[in-house]
Amino acid sequence: MTWIDEPEEAVLHPQRRLTCRVTELAPLTHDITRLRLAIEAGGPFVFSAGQYAALRFAALPPRDYSMANRPDEALLEFHVRRMGAGSTSAYVTETLRPGDRVIVEGPFGACYLRDRHNGPILALAGGSGLAPIKSIVETALARGRRQPVHLYYGARDERDIYLEDYFRALAAEHPNLHYTPVLSEPISPSCRRSGLVHEALAADLADFAGAKAYLAGPPAMVEAATALLRERGLPRHDIHGDAFYSDAEKRALDAAARSTS
Repeated sequence: MTWIDEPEEAVLHPQRRLTCRVTELAPLTHDITRLRLAIEAGGPFVFSAGQYAALRFAALPPRDYSMANRPDEALLEFHVRRMGAGSTSAYVTETLRPGDRVIVEGPFGACYLRDRHNGPILALAGGSGLAPIKSIVETALARGRRQPVHLYYGARDERDIYLEDYFRALAAEHPNLHYTPVLSEPISPSCRRSGLVHEALAADLADFAGAKAYLAGPPAMVEAATALLRERGLPRHDIHGDAFYSDAEKRALDAAARSTS
């Protein structure tokens, strides 16, 4: 089969400031909460699958979270991971309630689904980085895309895996979707794949020709996956990634930027 790669697709969506209300707060793992919001004012909110927004809760500083829903769905969905010293994630976990107001600004980000690309899709996620990858995969399948979609999800241990039943059901419905969870640090013996998620991808696929890769997760994962894909011949313009930084990492980066300005 010959894959046809279209020229790079640029998207330009109007940036909005939305007033939203919480419709659902549900635990996905021991430290990840699913947050769903209904838009009350400021819409319509148009974005490309894989993009993110800045969310403001009460008087707290805004934090960036990726949309986990498809762009054609009415409710906005976000996956908020509880960080050790993160005031925002603690607020979402402990204080936020259904009916509360949340301000959403966006969309932002260049790690979005390229609609005209019909080659293989390599989707790698780690932790709550599954949110934008979920949006990308769901959107590609909902639009009738027939190319292979390889979804690899990396988690530390069994308790960190989420939405497994959902993705296995989606794969049963769409034979072109291949879903593989990988554990990097399993506490007890497991029959699952183990190791680093990008190395599992490299072990399974010998040829990345014509593919586009979408990466979302911890910075070390995104950087390692990018390096491996480049070594295996995938051009840089076919690799799209968003690294998820903790609040402490963001503060350190901001401090470094100020010191060099």
